[in-house]
Amino acid sequence: MPSQCEDAPKPNLQVAARVEELLREQLEERGINPRTLPPEDIAANMKCYIAPDNSMTYHWKDEPILYVTPERREKDGERSVYWHMFTRDDMPPSSDPS
Repeated sequence: MPSQCEDAPKPNLQVAARVEELLREQLEERGINPRTLPPEDIAANMKCYIAPDNSMTYHWKDEPILYVTPERREKDGERSVYWHMFTRDDMPPSSDPS
């Protein structure tokens, strides 16, 4: 896996909570109840690929289901990071690292 850029934005707790929510939704759309999955099934089937810019592509059983990418913005001297999240249906084609 490539090393991360030291100045790459890092997701915060709100981003992590939203990612978790979207992953649950994506599994439920496939008829899977994530609350009933044993941890070993999740560990065996859910993979996250992290790019040097800290964008993340989540795969369930080798199928990409969620892409999360940071976008830095600056306005009036204030810097912020927006995290764009794409589910399988609206995922950009260049987001799959495999």
